[in-house]
Amino acid sequence: MQRNNLANDLATLCSRYREQAAKKVGLQSVTASRDRARKLSRLNSQRVITVADLLERLPGLSPSLKRFGVELISMLEIRQAVPVLLDVMSDRTVRATCAHTLSGLEYNAKAIRRFIEIGNRELASDNPDRFWLEAVILGLGSTDDPRAAELLVTIFERVDLPGWVRGDAGDKLGCVGPVGDRRTQLFRRCRDAALRGLEDESIDVQFWSMYVIGSLAGEPYWGKRSSANPFKVALKKLRQIAANDHRLAPGYWWSMSSEAEDVICCIENGHWPENDAAERWKGHPERGESNRD
Repeated sequence: MQRNNLANDLATLCSRYREQAAKKVGLQSVTASRDRARKLSRLNSQRVITVADLLERLPGLSPSLKRFGVELISMLEIRQAVPVLLDVMSDRTVRATCAHTLSGLEYNAKAIRRFIEIGNRELASDNPDRFWLEAVILGLGSTDDPRAAELLVTIFERVDLPGWVRGDAGDKLGCVGPVGDRRTQLFRRCRDAALRGLEDESIDVQFWSMYVIGSLAGEPYWGKRSSANPFKVALKKLRQIAANDHRLAPGYWWSMSSEAEDVICCIENGHWPENDAAERWKGHPERGESNRD
């Protein structure tokens, strides 16, 4: 939904968005709709009526309204907001939300360049800021820029970083698959970091290392049942996890053992199982502990 007219009224845009969403997925939550209406009313009281008003006043809004403003930018796909989001991202309270929103907007070279600069700055520091790195991972997760892949692999393999940060990088590497051809050095670095990660003390690193292995072990890279598949060396460890580690995956509703079973299928059969762990555990109410301190 492109929003090119900065004079557009925010309430009207939200109404149109709600109508379109209702046609696709049914009626929206009444509670969510009322909450949005209340926040729009609060924005109006701050003289934020149009898209132009939002972009001009966003940096000075209260934390809760600032977060809502960023969410509106994401929901309404306001692409003119990129420079403002890059500026507002200095506020830690909305940093991750800004980064996620930027990653969902149309590819923007300025934003990608800024995330890469921040990532390289933090990795060169004696004390990298984990929350800046979180934003970098979120911001770069939807691009196939080779510089982004290099940065994500570097974060993934840095054992001095918190496990959840490295796990987030692994999530993006497995999901987006930006490491290129299996003959490249970057692919080999990612492969080696994932294999090491199976033995890591952090459950986040273990879990996302399994995901990376599953993503890189399939037919697109090696062909079905290829004897050249280097991830076969992980089968012994994966079978141990499948047999013994029944902890819930961090932040998710299925177990580490079930994830290991899926990854074994990827290595042995070249693809994820049709009925994967998320489906097999569908409806499970509990979630694995996710520690992001």
